Amino acid sequence: MKPLLLVLAAFLLLPVSLAYAQAVPIEVQVIQASREPSGAIDPAIGQLVRELQRDFAYTNYRLLETHRGQVSPQSPWRTVIAGGRDLSVALVKVDGGRVELHITTPRVNTRVSLHRGGQPILLGGPPHGPGVLIMAISAR
Repeated sequence: MKPLLLVLAAFLLLPVSLAYAQAVPIEVQVIQASREPSGAIDPAIGQLVRELQRDFAYTNYRLLETHRGQVSPQSPWRTVIAGGRDLSVALVKVDGGRVELHITTPRVNTRVSLHRGGQPILLGGPPHGPGVLIMAISAR
């Protein structure tokens, strides 16, 4: 009888462990980009400068905030970013080192595919102050 209970317990806990194994840590850096005359670039985002300048036509980039969370197939991750905007990240698919995410904010509704531990995906977002918000999203 005890071996049967152990087998039954293992099967009941298996879905929980599989769901946890598929959880993906994510990081969202919220950057304000503008065309202010000073041309300042925040040293905290130095590793992103080349990609930011290649993809966006701004002269100033300043890191406003960094959010970290975890997303799984059963549980999207939600947070509030600069300006009180809701950000939701849902895990669509994990395939080896590749992660597909569905990202929504009031002005963004998109799917992105990125490598775990690789370069962040840059998403231009809504107006904010003298410029716009850019989100640098990465999966660990």
